[in-house]
Amino acid sequence: MLFGYKFLSYDMFERVVNKILRIFEELFTPEIEGISINDVKFFREELIFPEEKFELPERLDIFGQKHDYFSPYTITIPPFYVRSIKNAKCVVGREEIFTNNDEVIIEQTPQKVNPWIGRHNWKLKKPVKVKGSVVNLALSTIENNYYHWLTECLGHYYLLEKSQFKPDFYILSNEKSFQKQYLKLLKIDEKRIIKIDSGVVIQADETIVPSLINTSENWDYVNTRGYTCYRKKWLPSWIGNLYRKSTDLAKSHDTKSKIYISRAFADYRKIENEDKIIDLLKSRGYSICHLECMAVLDQIELFSNASIVLGVHGAGFSNIYFCPQNAKVFELFTEYYHDSSFKVLTNALGLEYYYMIGKTNKIEDVHPQKENVYIDLAKLEMALDILEASSSSNN
Repeated sequence: MLFGYKFLSYDMFERVVNKILRIFEELFTPEIEGISINDVKFFREELIFPEEKFELPERLDIFGQKHDYFSPYTITIPPFYVRSIKNAKCVVGREEIFTNNDEVIIEQTPQKVNPWIGRHNWKLKKPVKVKGSVVNLALSTIENNYYHWLTECLGHYYLLEKSQFKPDFYILSNEKSFQKQYLKLLKIDEKRIIKIDSGVVIQADETIVPSLINTSENWDYVNTRGYTCYRKKWLPSWIGNLYRKSTDLAKSHDTKSKIYISRAFADYRKIENEDKIIDLLKSRGYSICHLECMAVLDQIELFSNASIVLGVHGAGFSNIYFCPQNAKVFELFTEYYHDSSFKVLTNALGLEYYYMIGKTNKIEDVHPQKENVYIDLAKLEMALDILEASSSSNN
């Protein structure tokens, strides 16, 4: 200390200076403006799938009872394109795309309003230049969830595969074990995946942009006990095509196995009386499966031989992509959280769907998504009688 003043360290001085510069940049640099996808000058554009209708019938529970969140509707699914833009920019890890003039494409976001509109464009300065073409398959980390990886991320990859576009490099997550296994199955060379820290701005000679599947028009926003919940509204009819040949990897084709997906290792949404449920299911010939302990190929084999898939709602149900066409899907729900993802997916895949709503005994001020559930043993046994009788009558 000198004359009562404390000297700043170099690091502290640098942080203060950078903060001051950031304030000046925000004062004197323009805000990012949005541009409609219809006004973008694309270098190339290819229609992959046209507009279609998605019809979801009313879903009564397995006992024939009606529930509000399972009402019927018809909705229009927009067309799907693969497009490319010269000298476009993107932020590693995110799905938004920017023109060379730093305009953000309004529709290229899963949110109702593009979150980049109104930010200052200094955030896009000094991009890392990439020679060649890059396809952006990033989804702001939701692809680290098994369901979103299979449905949205690899769904975008399927659009790319159906197109004439052949990228030099990919921007997508490959940190999770299941992601690495799928990339190996799809024969995507890791050397072609851009490994740059999330948040870095990339500017390629050509940026390839498949249409998003997870957009705001794809979700209902509902209020449950004061919490916002999101329910998927549609999936395109082509969504399962990427996985049709995957069942050829299975070692056997005994389509009589009955699967129970346990969430014993999950942090939430568990069955409180699972021990008794498992005893009942074992007595009826069900295999008890902990999917997080299984390799991807083993999961594919398991589900490609399934006649019935049963469990509490969770990402493990995503493996129904590999089920045979006559498989039954029976989803158990907590009392207040009724996510629609697999109701919608079974409809798109043409699988039979059943559900049962259990009882939530302890709310404890948690988001409905994190509730545990109690399943009445006698009701479940009646439900299994109905489900298995349906299976027998269709064989």
